[in-house]
Amino acid sequence: MSYSYGVHHLQPTVRNVPLSVQIGTQLREQIMNGTWPVGTKVPGEHDLVRTFGTSRNTVREALRALVHLGLLESRPGDGTYVRSTSELEAVLGRRISEESVNEVFEVREALEVQAARLAASRITESQIVELRELLRERYAGETPADRLQADVRFHQGIVAASGNPLITELHHGLEPAVIHDESNYSGLNTDGFLLEEHQAILDALERHDPDGAVAATLQLLDGANRPSASK
Repeated sequence: MSYSYGVHHLQPTVRNVPLSVQIGTQLREQIMNGTWPVGTKVPGEHDLVRTFGTSRNTVREALRALVHLGLLESRPGDGTYVRSTSELEAVLGRRISEESVNEVFEVREALEVQAARLAASRITESQIVELRELLRERYAGETPADRLQADVRFHQGIVAASGNPLITELHHGLEPAVIHDESNYSGLNTDGFLLEEHQAILDALERHDPDGAVAATLQLLDGANRPSASK
């Protein structure tokens, strides 16, 4: 479902900076801060022209730049929609293909190991509480979709707790290739699958034990089924 958001957060332009750059910067901020989520239909050219007090060509130039970056998608006859909330995510999305899924898993796993190491030192009590609840949902969710979502959010939470925005953005950018097919998560829908390994990671994070968190993460990764090389 797409939503059309207003333009009340946007500001008039100023001198000394190309108008298209100023407009593009403000639109980019609306996208990256979540004001316009993925799938959002952005305000039309007429609304943007009125808001910024500039020409239609200038607005179009700003929109084209964001389309080129992969943040927006132009749909002729319909409008312009948010495609990605991050330039890095957009680039990764273009780079990743079905044939490279094994490489994607290897990179993602490397990020998760380092994230676990950092998170053990930086995680907050509120983040631990959230992870504990997500782990409970992973095994007690009512539907396979609920359990899959809880698992994804559990790993996202660990990465976020690393306190490294770049690791978080890279990890998030790789997710579509990893979760596009639930078969890549063989056993997720089986109660108790890798329960001890997940719990061991959480226990290490609660102890603020970096080495333990890394060891538990590696054990989890070794136990999880990876996509076959034929994919």
